[in-house]
Amino acid sequence: MSLATYQSLTLEELVRQFRETAGLLGTAIKLPPNFDKFKRTPERRARVEKIRALAAELAARNAIPSIRAMFEDEDVDIRGSAAGLFISFDPTWASASFNGILYDLTTREVLALTERARTPPPKRPTLREMTVDALVQRFEDSATREFAVRFVPAEPTDMTLHNRIAGEVADICRELKRRDALAKLLPFLESSNDTVRAEAARGTLIIAPERASAVLEQIVETKDSHEILRAAETLRRWRDGKTIVYVGE
Repeated sequence: MSLATYQSLTLEELVRQFRETAGLLGTAIKLPPNFDKFKRTPERRARVEKIRALAAELAARNAIPSIRAMFEDEDVDIRGSAAGLFISFDPTWASASFNGILYDLTTREVLALTERARTPPPKRPTLREMTVDALVQRFEDSATREFAVRFVPAEPTDMTLHNRIAGEVADICRELKRRDALAKLLPFLESSNDTVRAEAARGTLIIAPERASAVLEQIVETKDSHEILRAAETLRRWRDGKTIVYVGE
């Protein structure tokens, strides 16, 4: 099909053909059981050329509502194809769609987490002014926001953002330690979120070393690229008898 032909299609027809072609191509973000879709054949090459042309025409028409609807489609092949082909056109939503597939989250859930990571906690009340229960809630919130940094599109400030939030978690742990309340973090060792579990383990190593170190070892074994190095470094310092950064002197 020529470029002129794609330009003559209605928006509805462009979207329909994009969806159909995406379903035939599949997505490699999470490989489906049918690997036949990924065999290098003349048919696949033709479909790749077709979907690229369809994507180019949709972008040229600035069809944002239609494109974003595909970022949220229930079909993972459509979401994955849209994420790859519209990354330059709509990087925030495309990245959220991609990460949603990787982490089994919806695109909007990833977008919400990204915004959450960028939003600092309120200045008042201060940690000293908060109750222990409020500090525990703030701990979970800050650790979740630290986890969410991985969804923030690549920027020079990414590490600054991560370090700022990690510093918030450290301050909360210090305040809980000052009140002899670190045990309140022990339930978070069972969290389904790796970052929350890792931060809880760092905060409780001095009161529950066996449980906390086991959590950090599990995180190292999962090879979560965002947590493995810090988890391994915490274990190394602890085994060397050095002070754990988060809980102070």
